Amino acid sequence: MVNLMFRDLIHSKGKFLLILIGLSVSMFLVQYSAGMYNGVLVQSTDAFDRFEFDVWIMEEDAENFFEGGPINDSTYEIIKAMNDVDEAERLIFANFDFETEDYVADVNLIGYELDSERIEPWDIIKGNIEDLDDENTVIVDESIKNNFPDLEIGDDVQIGEVEMEIVGFCKNARFMFTPYAWASIETAQNAAPFFGNWSIMIGVELGSGYEIDDLEDDINDLIDLEIIEEVDIFTKQELKENTHNMIINEGGLGGAIYTLVGLGFFVAMIIITVVMYQSIQEKIPEFGTLKAIGASKGLINKMLIGQVFIYITLSFILGSILTILFDLMGGGAGMPILLDIFASIYIYLAYLAVGIACSIFSINKVHRIDPAIVFKG
Repeated sequence: MVNLMFRDLIHSKGKFLLILIGLSVSMFLVQYSAGMYNGVLVQSTDAFDRFEFDVWIMEEDAENFFEGGPINDSTYEIIKAMNDVDEAERLIFANFDFETEDYVADVNLIGYELDSERIEPWDIIKGNIEDLDDENTVIVDESIKNNFPDLEIGDDVQIGEVEMEIVGFCKNARFMFTPYAWASIETAQNAAPFFGNWSIMIGVELGSGYEIDDLEDDINDLIDLEIIEEVDIFTKQELKENTHNMIINEGGLGGAIYTLVGLGFFVAMIIITVVMYQSIQEKIPEFGTLKAIGASKGLINKMLIGQVFIYITLSFILGSILTILFDLMGGGAGMPILLDIFASIYIYLAYLAVGIACSIFSINKVHRIDPAIVFKG
């Protein structure tokens, strides 16, 4: 049965290759979309995911990581001094213009406490973090060179209201097309001097036995007494989920990805349905012969579904390879692609289910063939 299945499958090698190419492109479209979806979500919260604080405090009504407003340092100092707070650190994450004499681009400026044991730039490729001790210095993700190819250490750039000196480059610190720029909290504050002494987020490590509900109660008491300004409190997971929901729903990522995935599956459905139907139409006498010599329905089902299995498996492998190569060659043009093994397995199984479902109509046609057709002229 296996030999018969393979011989039938590659009876026309050109047709086999064309079908395989079509399904592989469909699989690539779905795999790449899923990788993009996963990559964008992971990258969107990378800047606070790495820092492992129990709680993040943000401006009132700041629903996600990208919507925070300025919190006055007086609020930070009071929270830091609370008895049951083990540790508190300020973080600035804000979008600014990055300017040279010739061009302007966007950067997300991250200001942090230079003596922090939790927060610092990652994946430094040029320069030293210690150089940020100097006033008005910055380390920038290397993707900034997409807009400023001649930028080097020692160059001066304008970020917000401050002229800063580039003292290093890092990598893998960006959100989609926007690179991160790292500076001391004081330098970042100077980029928007009209806010005064400020930060966007306060990371808090809670003391032993002190829960987030206790912190919320204590902070609400301070707010009621008008000692500190109104703030919202998030666990890391809450802030992460809010940010992902914003990107998926308000940012349009969900609609775009779902459309691409749906298109990929639709193409696969059309290919498999047409191929199986046409293949059976061409081989009605052969299937009649099989039935005449006693081939069971189970044997025929295995042969035809086995062909679908081979098509799907080979196209999954080729589509995955194509996705990886396309990403390595920069085909994402700045879009983060992060393949997930479990998502890939789910895609493979979903394709297999769709392929089998689309072939059922054709398989039923085989079962309706009258074996007597073999003896007809």
